[in-house]
Amino acid sequence: MGKSIICAAVCFCATFSFQSSFAQSCVDTAPIGDGWGWNGSDSCVVLKSDENVAASECVDTDGDGWGWNGTASCRAVAEIAANCIDIDGDGWGWTGSSSCRVTVETRNVPNQSNDVVQSGELPNGVGFKYSTLRREGHRGDNWCVTWASDDSQITSMDDGDWLNEQTTYHNMLYRIQGDSSGGATRSRVNGYPQFTRAGDGWFGYGVVSVAGTLYSMVSKSRGDAWTEGPFNGVKMLRSSDNGASWSRVDRDGNDRYLSPYDAARDNQSSDEMFFWKEGGRSNNGRVGYPFSFVSFVQDGQDNRAAKDGYVYVYSPEGSTSHELMLARVQAGQIGRRSSWQYFSGWDGSVPRWTSDINQRQANITLPDRNRQGEYFGWYSWLPSVVWNEGLQLYIMANGGTYAGTGRTNSTTDYYSQWMHEKSGSLGLWYSATPYGPWQQFYYTDHWTVDSAANRTYQPKLSPKWISHDGKSMVLIWSDAMRDANGHSHSVNYKWNQMEIEILTGK
Repeated sequence: MGKSIICAAVCFCATFSFQSSFAQSCVDTAPIGDGWGWNGSDSCVVLKSDENVAASECVDTDGDGWGWNGTASCRAVAEIAANCIDIDGDGWGWTGSSSCRVTVETRNVPNQSNDVVQSGELPNGVGFKYSTLRREGHRGDNWCVTWASDDSQITSMDDGDWLNEQTTYHNMLYRIQGDSSGGATRSRVNGYPQFTRAGDGWFGYGVVSVAGTLYSMVSKSRGDAWTEGPFNGVKMLRSSDNGASWSRVDRDGNDRYLSPYDAARDNQSSDEMFFWKEGGRSNNGRVGYPFSFVSFVQDGQDNRAAKDGYVYVYSPEGSTSHELMLARVQAGQIGRRSSWQYFSGWDGSVPRWTSDINQRQANITLPDRNRQGEYFGWYSWLPSVVWNEGLQLYIMANGGTYAGTGRTNSTTDYYSQWMHEKSGSLGLWYSATPYGPWQQFYYTDHWTVDSAANRTYQPKLSPKWISHDGKSMVLIWSDAMRDANGHSHSVNYKWNQMEIEILTGK
């Protein structure tokens, strides 16, 4: 085993270890194994197969650095490359037109050359505190969370009855009061419109508290079921009395009160919807729409940590969900569509913005498939972005959801109703700003917690349950785990939470 020193242009030096062959004694500590591990105090690559096959004899069909020599798997590239560009954080990347292997430290310690963070401790890994695992309530999923002005947290919930109620909701809001250790109380936001499962297919995602006002973005499916994706648009709801009453907000910022059972809650038109069938792009056999499936950046309690007066909103591109779109709007103008601006690219590390939704570009591009070539579907990559006061950074949790029973290619499976056939991916990123650039510090293709039968998806972060130093956070997710009879979304289909430790270094 040899050691080398890499020094980046900004004088960041990282010691890394490498092997001319994969380590027989390499211990892979990831929950299901990501191929990287430790040999004593040295990072290493876990032995997978015949390492001695020459790269020229190894047939790599998907460009991930692994291939086949007859019936034996093999490594298609022999050397570690310091200039290897790893866009998905799996330890493999490209240098020019050649695949290459990235050092563990190059993969996990972010490149500082974009001047995002010049000093201090930076995230370079994550520890999962499995002893803190909790599962709360009856049924439900998705769990977008905001930190309200009264110090409670408001979470959206889809397809469930979290308090074991008599009604199953396609979409409902709940209030959480208390800490993460099991002392929290939960209650339904009673004034919220009743989007029941017997209704017309409305699903809640983005929710945010800004200057004492709550906003909820409700997505409309193409039919009355979530499986008929992607969504056609979102309705904006607003409450200025901490959730006691709600109004629909039109594109000019006008409110119309909606009682819980008001029939107008189901109205669908460009006059009623804040985004509605616009900016569509065709791929995988259908047209998908941006900002029909959104997540607000959580900038501290009641958006008080915002540095520039803007509220930021992320959305997977409808037809290519691994491309994340971004919009922003001044906090006092959230209800006016004409005030919204869309990310349209970078000038170095400075973002460009446009008022034309058709000129939008991806703020960050995530994997469209895993290392085995299995594609993620349309119901993927809705991020959770929260301000971490202790680290003085924004942290993003995100993941891809596997689509279809075949998972053979995106055209076949992208819109399949058979989601969650495998546990989804999980990644963590950081940035000094709510708009990036984003630096990845953890990623795995399949994230399982306490069982190989987990079917995790939609990872979220609590914007409130963060330690003073920022190194302890609470990860929240959904689980479509099957029961003994093979019924999906049954065993752990509820609020799942666990503390995580953000590992840092200079």
